[in-house]
Amino acid sequence: MALTLRLWHLGDPHTLVFDEVYYVPFALDYLQGGPSFDAHPPLAKYLIALGLWLGQWLTAWLDWPQLEVEGLLVSPLAYRWLNALVGASIPVLLAALAFALSEGYSSQRRRTFALLAGLLMTMEGLTLVESRLALINIYGLALGLLGQWAWIRAGRSQHPSRWRWLAAIALGAAISVKWNWAGFWLGLLLWDLATSMQSSKFKIQNSGRLIYLGLVPLTTYLLLWLPHLAMTGESLGEVHRQLWSTHQSIGANGNHAYCSPWHSWPLMVRPVAYFFERSGQGSEAIAITIHAMGNPVLWWLSTAAVLALALGWLARRILAGAQHAAPLQTHAVVPFILLNYLANWLPWALVSRCTFLYHAMGMVAFSALGLAWLMAQWWQNPRDRPLALLLLGAIALSFWFWLPLYLGLPLSPASLHRRWLLPGWI
Repeated sequence: MALTLRLWHLGDPHTLVFDEVYYVPFALDYLQGGPSFDAHPPLAKYLIALGLWLGQWLTAWLDWPQLEVEGLLVSPLAYRWLNALVGASIPVLLAALAFALSEGYSSQRRRTFALLAGLLMTMEGLTLVESRLALINIYGLALGLLGQWAWIRAGRSQHPSRWRWLAAIALGAAISVKWNWAGFWLGLLLWDLATSMQSSKFKIQNSGRLIYLGLVPLTTYLLLWLPHLAMTGESLGEVHRQLWSTHQSIGANGNHAYCSPWHSWPLMVRPVAYFFERSGQGSEAIAITIHAMGNPVLWWLSTAAVLALALGWLARRILAGAQHAAPLQTHAVVPFILLNYLANWLPWALVSRCTFLYHAMGMVAFSALGLAWLMAQWWQNPRDRPLALLLLGAIALSFWFWLPLYLGLPLSPASLHRRWLLPGWI
């Protein structure tokens, strides 16, 4: 279902949408050997360029419709298809993380947790929107989840080094998409430190931590700059000075129409309108819009789930007493979710520039994971199972109701306004 939703009418709108006006030309510049300056590291643009290069062969073969970008004819399908495939992997990666994280519980509960995590992420609207356009956030999210899954998998493997290598490379690659995807690396670093301090092997593990959460991600990040630097002739230091200066000035006055402060993200107060088109008059008027917004019911329930998990975990720690509480590894799911949720959210409090709701994508993956964990608990109890089914049904109905805003389906103005529940959603 995730892949079908991402591929359905992927060529619409037949124009550059939102930040595609930057990223598609940047990708074309790479294909022509003369990249322009961009405010983010280069990996995602490499991948969009790869999609374009492969997609142009399919364009000629399948006669896909084209439009002109920087004097070149390209198909929207050519620059979006790879994003769609990577986006379709997000529910699978979250399900894999859920399954790996819950080792030690019954196989039925693990499967239920993984299935619910994947299903909830399939019905997450913001991730769907980002997957259907040639934007760069989806690559950071996929690589971050891959790194997290591989790291947890390593802890349960008889041959952990290969999994730690995969995790380290994926985390470095995620940061090579956007710096903010370092939240996945930060979450794992803090988790590893917290669990290791409860182990007698803490000092021995420091060398491994330096390699897998230090040198390998850093080396991966630096190596991924080499093609860009070879084309531009710039130095690594100079390009990073430009990046830092740019990020200090982007939206510094905070007057962008769709600015969304970090503390408002758990309630999804201000989504971003990526596309709007209106045609016809009177009763024949039609509006087409693409909104970068989550599934409201899923989003709010996930926020409530994180709060409930945090209060429950703290209460158990207080009642048990800090010295008698079980080690983090024993009941890893809840503290892991909470720590990574905060690692992908709280650092934004230090950012003074204008921020947007799509910066919350990493945070939302872990809040959805938290809701899936609670629902999996309820599913195991026949008395509580109706509650899990009720919530799942409400999330599905919400997804169906707001689906036109994710896919850009035509609506009457009245139908569109019914979907703008909050003033900030316009």
